[in-house]
Amino acid sequence: MDVYKQFSQIAKEKAAKPAFIFKEEVITFAQALEKVNQIGHALEQFGLQPGEKLAIWLPNCPEYIMAYLAAFGLGATVIPIDIMATKDEAIKIINHAKASILITDNETAKIKKETPSIKHIMSNLEKLTIDDKTELRGMGNEEDVALIIYTSGTTGQQKGVMLTYKNLEFPVKTLGYFGLKDFKTILCAIPFSHEAGSLHTLFQATMGSTIVIIERFIPGRCLKYIEKYQVELIFAPPAILEALLKVTEKEIISLKSLKYVCPFGAPCHPRVFQAFMKKFPHINVITGYGLTESTAPNIILPLDAPMEIRVKKGILGKPAPWVKVKIVDDRGNELPPGEIGEVLLKGPFVMKGYYNEPQLTKEVIKDGWLCTGDLGYLDEEGYLYIAGRKKEVIITGGLTVYANEVEFVISEHPKVKEVAVISTPDKLRGELIKAIITLKEPCSPQEILSYCRQKLASYKLPRVIEFRPKLPKTSSGKIKKSELI
Repeated sequence: MDVYKQFSQIAKEKAAKPAFIFKEEVITFAQALEKVNQIGHALEQFGLQPGEKLAIWLPNCPEYIMAYLAAFGLGATVIPIDIMATKDEAIKIINHAKASILITDNETAKIKKETPSIKHIMSNLEKLTIDDKTELRGMGNEEDVALIIYTSGTTGQQKGVMLTYKNLEFPVKTLGYFGLKDFKTILCAIPFSHEAGSLHTLFQATMGSTIVIIERFIPGRCLKYIEKYQVELIFAPPAILEALLKVTEKEIISLKSLKYVCPFGAPCHPRVFQAFMKKFPHINVITGYGLTESTAPNIILPLDAPMEIRVKKGILGKPAPWVKVKIVDDRGNELPPGEIGEVLLKGPFVMKGYYNEPQLTKEVIKDGWLCTGDLGYLDEEGYLYIAGRKKEVIITGGLTVYANEVEFVISEHPKVKEVAVISTPDKLRGELIKAIITLKEPCSPQEILSYCRQKLASYKLPRVIEFRPKLPKTSSGKIKKSELI
């Protein structure tokens, strides 16, 4: 997919339409295209060649997406860096990726000193003085790498996921297959450094969507912008549903334009989903499944699925026609419907591999099948359900427990806000189940245990219960279990 060429075409068709709204300022498609070309020619002057790598380390802003598009217009590769990353983490990513140019507003002295591959550091893109605004050449080969996204590292290991220009066709294509298309105005409250954040570049290039940008998720600001700019779709962290459930009856009127909410980064709990649909029957919650490695989303829960299906525990949805799914056991044997095993995906959306990690790539992509590391099952109707992470299986006293199942039960306790279940070593049983919980209101370990006894077999009960004021998370809202162990 030649993202730049598509954006250029749509910018000419919708020249006067707002492309970005940021801090009350409107940038039209015509203005955005000029700026994209200007950034592209500046990158060329600073030596960025096709196939070379541009690192972007910025907060959410229009220039972030413009830099994406400019790099795509040169056939280059973008390395988005999470704005929450420390300077040392950013340096590590830049050096691993061997980026040639960095765009950042951060202090650059240390970065320049410790990143030998960097030829130039650009900052303050708003004040570029280059006058050349002619069109860029566009991508080279569709199998060239467009993005290298370093995964959030909930398990502690960062890997550079290589997505090609061809891969970039599929997120919008998948959404469109399920009837999710032609969004006029979208509010983005997730980092552009993530794969779901980079989707907004594709929305603009294929649909001409107006993107309302906020630097981070603040519920009150989201409500204000939804009403003011008549937002139809919002991408936000999982907390978006809980936040919207707290709005008053008067504030509901301000959400009349909103048609879709996509809680990015974690499954939607059925209790929350039901409460949301009852309060906002006019708003559809988009749920689905996919990885950065599979250019998500690949699986979507159809909007016309019956409510009794939509509220099932662990349900993710159905695959698009070009998405092959199978469930396998530890030996790689395919399992029948209803049996839990590892979820494997296959199709033209699968990443090219992990950058500079050939052995790790071989371990994850086998005969074209992407081994997701997620445990799940398919039902007779082809719906995919999630059961947990393969690495989050706890073996206690020789019995298998899925951390996800215990988390689901504890999360239903009315005093529980969030929970993470992990294992802790035990001489007698090998591993014990440990629940780390944040609370909505005071509660005792005995209350939690008593509640779990009503819903879980005795061997699945948490033997250690710990309360904390908050749980560590990635910038995409996922709990970082690696920091809890």
